[in-house]
Amino acid sequence: MQITVENAGGCKRIIKAEIPAEVVTSKLNEGFRDINKQVQFPGFRKGKAPRNVLEKRFGKEVADDVRQTLADDAVKSAVDEHALKLLGQVEVVEVGDIKSGNPVLLTLEAEVYPEFELPEYKGLELQRPAVKVEEHEIHAQLRGAQMNKGELKPVESASEKGQFLRANVKVTVGEEEVFSQNRGLLEVGFGWVAGLKPAKAEEQLVGLKQGDTREMKAKLPEDFGREDLRGKEGVIHLEVGDVLAYEGPALEELAKENGFENVDAWREEIQGQLMSAKEAELDRAMEEKALQQVAEKTTMDLPEKFSQRKAAELVQQQAYRMYQQGAAEESIREFLQANRDKGVDEVKTMLKRAFVTDAIARKERLVVTEDEIQREVARLAQMVGRTPEEVYAQFQQNGTLSGMREELKTSKVLKLLRQKAKYV
Repeated sequence: MQITVENAGGCKRIIKAEIPAEVVTSKLNEGFRDINKQVQFPGFRKGKAPRNVLEKRFGKEVADDVRQTLADDAVKSAVDEHALKLLGQVEVVEVGDIKSGNPVLLTLEAEVYPEFELPEYKGLELQRPAVKVEEHEIHAQLRGAQMNKGELKPVESASEKGQFLRANVKVTVGEEEVFSQNRGLLEVGFGWVAGLKPAKAEEQLVGLKQGDTREMKAKLPEDFGREDLRGKEGVIHLEVGDVLAYEGPALEELAKENGFENVDAWREEIQGQLMSAKEAELDRAMEEKALQQVAEKTTMDLPEKFSQRKAAELVQQQAYRMYQQGAAEESIREFLQANRDKGVDEVKTMLKRAFVTDAIARKERLVVTEDEIQREVARLAQMVGRTPEEVYAQFQQNGTLSGMREELKTSKVLKLLRQKAKYV
């Protein structure tokens, strides 16, 4: 079998395989021998049917099987001889007649991993904001602990300081809704609403009753989730459901119950926990920004057909989730029709990041050891209350061990980018 590979531009490769006549004849003979062993024809003993009878009855099926076998062999030879890193399925574009004594020319189309040069990925300049724990965040933790031990009871009168509201809350910037919560719990007189601090906030919730509405203006914080909205003025919209009074142990009692000398010591503990959580969250944000920088600086051709197939798979997965959630068949059909050609750009972005990550891992020789896999399995097992052996067996059965390995490798790459970055 003679193999040639042509670069058709981008990630596309054309594989041509010249199959000698004797190979084609041999494959056909094997196919008909197998059929003869399996099928008994009237008037003939099993395995003794003449070739012309077999060809008349099973000629097309055997030729199709041989065509696929030759294509598979051609792909394997192309991979071995030309070190191709294939993506997705190889398509048969053209193939001659499969007949005994005839050579065959196979033409296949494949997509391969893109070839590209990594830009400099160490010393990336990143802006890392200072982490700050707000008073209202600590207060929310303390109040949450109280709610678990006490009880909220409805009152008929207008709200007073120290009481609570159950309210539907939404925050808008201009015409855009950026936050919403149904029946959120708000403390009257505390000064913060939905993580925002409106003017005269301590008085804003006083005097409200069931069914009342109120609007308050407040600036979005500098660490708001969306960078484009940070520092902009928003409007808090409230619709009061219930006015509630707390009955239960005081914070001083709970502090001692939880092993703290006083409420201040408890606050200090909560502040440290929140600080650690915010630092970890900021680490992840820095890692994402670093990888985004590297990906944006990398020039590569991305596989078109593979991207289209992956995008279609993501749409199908979403449709399946809709089905699981009880969506009507008509809604699912409309969703599939509306999203038939969507998502390709998003998939290409994901693929580019994955290719860049893989290239950095190879260059830095970042590998995931079996010990690391076992430690991660043990961690997950503890989370779900099962043994590591059970979790490992489940991952083996459903094929997710490879996904775990890739995720751990990606984490190593992201950590390297963050640690090697320059913060300005």
